[in-house]
Amino acid sequence: MTQSAFSLKTTVRSLQMIGLLGALLGSGQALASGYNFGTQSASNQGVANSGAAGMNDASVLFYNPAGLAQVEGTQVAGVLNYIMPDGKFSDTGSTNAAGRPIVGSNGGSFGVSTPVPHLYLSHQLNDRLTVGAGLFVPFGSHTDYSKDWVGRYNTTESSLSTFNFNPSLAYKVNEMLTIGAGVSVQYIDGKLAKQLDLGSSAARSALTAVCTPAPLSPQCTAVRAAAAQISSNTAYDGSSEVSGDDIGYGFNLGATINFSADTRMGIAYRSAIRHKLEGDAKFTVPQNFASSPLGPVLGGGIQAGLNAQLSNTKATLQVETPESFSINGFHQINEQWAVMADYTWTRHSRFEEIRIKLDGKADSVTPTNWNNTSRYSIGATYKASEKWLIRTGLAYDNAPENDANRIASIPDSDRIWVALGANYAISPSQSIDITAIYVDLAKAKVAQTDQNGATVRGNYDVSSITLGAQYNHRF
Repeated sequence: MTQSAFSLKTTVRSLQMIGLLGALLGSGQALASGYNFGTQSASNQGVANSGAAGMNDASVLFYNPAGLAQVEGTQVAGVLNYIMPDGKFSDTGSTNAAGRPIVGSNGGSFGVSTPVPHLYLSHQLNDRLTVGAGLFVPFGSHTDYSKDWVGRYNTTESSLSTFNFNPSLAYKVNEMLTIGAGVSVQYIDGKLAKQLDLGSSAARSALTAVCTPAPLSPQCTAVRAAAAQISSNTAYDGSSEVSGDDIGYGFNLGATINFSADTRMGIAYRSAIRHKLEGDAKFTVPQNFASSPLGPVLGGGIQAGLNAQLSNTKATLQVETPESFSINGFHQINEQWAVMADYTWTRHSRFEEIRIKLDGKADSVTPTNWNNTSRYSIGATYKASEKWLIRTGLAYDNAPENDANRIASIPDSDRIWVALGANYAISPSQSIDITAIYVDLAKAKVAQTDQNGATVRGNYDVSSITLGAQYNHRF
């Protein structure tokens, strides 16, 4: 029994470590690459995020604080996005640590429809200085696989929520140049749930205890048969749930250049924000191992060992949300038509590894090796009447992952955005924006092996529709 417990200790330590992987990093984001949320303004969403240089409502604060100078008087903008992802996985041969097929479903439609609000306020102090503040969601996602899917030992549910409070100001240096700056206070909260292959852990312990000294004995033959019955069997799955939160701080900078009344260019930078998430790792263990087919070999010792090793503990994880740089332009062709474009670069390469700390245990380091990403977007607006402005846009957004480093908790791939929207002027001081984006991700493969040797293999087909509404009011 000592030998079995020793074998379990190593296995369970790995399970605890992996339980934290991705817990607070989000997953399955079907709108923007990595774990960026992707849109913080319904007005800019209508042109596929290409319109920062031409925006004249308070939500411009997120994209470029200098753009606040274009917002007259005192304005408020309330935004609500509703994301409707459609994610499908098809298994192509997932296996457990022993190389045997894992029996299970394809996980169902693992994307979770989610409403996401944002709020902005701006106030023009004088002809040169404008101040503002925003409360928005820069990063976030939620996926939910069925608990019997073939990748259940990697993830079953993963969620991420961030809220960023961003006071900002814009200073008009002259008629041509405006500069802006802001500070960010960012709260992050996340959770991961997954299943633990305790049946395979118990099987390995039994095989080590019985078959190592006597591989040809009748008892070893019986143990092999019993081990096959409980390995990767949902009846002997445990579970883990990891959660944590933190507050971090950052800044953003921007500038706009007015070449003429009809042509503008903007540049903006949003800093990385470091977080040290602190939380709990909680585990459940089925209490049926003594009565399992391996019970006659290990008795109650295997149950006691699992209960002792899978005890709840404190956990910490350092996360650094990436910085980004944008350059964009706007040109008013005539009274009816305007065109715009944006390029945004995000330094996802900061995400080289996940380093996890558990109380009383060594660090766990998992390489991720993400790549920097670029998003290219173009858009146009058409003023159909005094009341209606029509918008459309197209974007290409490449992913930080590829077939070599994709993981099941973030099944990301390159994507194309198609956007359509409109602004309706209710009165000279009130307007509403409505918009929709269809995002189609390139079909992607995953072949991820966890620290216990289980490999999830399959194909992803992911898309999403995001609806947006925004109310603007000038006082």
